[in-house]
Amino acid sequence: MHKIQPKNEIDAINDIQRMQRIIEGAFPTARVSLDEPLRKTGVWVLDVFLPDYHLAIAWQAKKGFGLVADKTHGYGEGADEVFRDLDTALTRVVHLLNCKRPTVPPQSVRLKDIREELGLSQDEVAKRLQTNQGGVSRQESRSDCRVSTLTAYVHALGCELLVKVVLPDATERELKLDEAL
Repeated sequence: MHKIQPKNEIDAINDIQRMQRIIEGAFPTARVSLDEPLRKTGVWVLDVFLPDYHLAIAWQAKKGFGLVADKTHGYGEGADEVFRDLDTALTRVVHLLNCKRPTVPPQSVRLKDIREELGLSQDEVAKRLQTNQGGVSRQESRSDCRVSTLTAYVHALGCELLVKVVLPDATERELKLDEAL
């Protein structure tokens, strides 16, 4: 198995450039290419090719890393796995490259599933929302709700709500829901 060998790096490079250097050092036989965005705030794309394996890594400042290693994944479908910081993303990237495994797309879940995964009771969430347990139970069982209500519930879990729109050409766009548009 390959190990991560950190290098002394220049502070002026960004996280995706750091990742590129580390991957090139850890996987010397890999073909690695980095595409810079046209705009400073755009998405950088790092492609890593090993025999019979391809890992695409997208990075954007203040958003983090998106990973895709799946032959059936179409262009513009968005990342299968998302990581906010370099260390967490790098650990996953090294594992994927060592094992030549596909990335795992996110699964659809219910609000109740997320709450339970976080180890929270309906009473705890109700206190955070300044409501009662019955109100949380009704929210979790609804199939339709206001975006503001859903946002408040998700924030009470300590999470962030993101809404994506899938265009006819299968590209995805994140819908801005905040007041400061």
